[in-house]
Amino acid sequence: MDLKEAWKKLEQKKLNQPIVGSEEVYNSSKHPIQKLMRSFKIALGFVVFFEAAFAYLAIVMPQPIVKIAMVLMMVVYIFYFVTNYHTLNHIKTTFRMDQNLSYTLQSIYDNTQQSLKFQRKSALFIYPLAATCGFLLGLSIERDVIEVLQNRSSWIILAITIAVLTPISYYIAILLERAGYGRYLDQLRGLIQQLNSQA
Repeated sequence: MDLKEAWKKLEQKKLNQPIVGSEEVYNSSKHPIQKLMRSFKIALGFVVFFEAAFAYLAIVMPQPIVKIAMVLMMVVYIFYFVTNYHTLNHIKTTFRMDQNLSYTLQSIYDNTQQSLKFQRKSALFIYPLAATCGFLLGLSIERDVIEVLQNRSSWIILAITIAVLTPISYYIAILLERAGYGRYLDQLRGLIQQLNSQA
């Protein structure tokens, strides 16, 4: 029996007797890089959804100040889209098996951490803007926003709203970040440490 025949026999045996539970193992053993990519894709999906929602509100809301607020939120979500897309693209182009694996994983880890850190910092400016836009949207449902804003108490309420919502939103965002990326980044860091210890 020559080598080609032996190989064919082995392939047929494999096809005829599949390993039990092989599909489950494959589905549950994805690499942390794949999981990170999936998280960024989900984040991009949410960004597109909210972008569409703000675009719709900018069209249907009659008061110009509310339209401007919705356009500002659209700009904010474009920023989030570009940032997350750039990070996802970096992971896709960097994760190549023909390069030093430890260096590749470290590059992805560092870039992802920097991106998330940048988004956290920028959120401290974006959340007050989001709270203001939400406040204006809420006012516009039953009242004229310009007229209400001429009242000093409205500005006090707005300031309190910003002061309360900004830290709460930041805290929730940190929790979501940990849920969406934290464990995969921890797994990735563990892999890097393992590779470096073996080098």
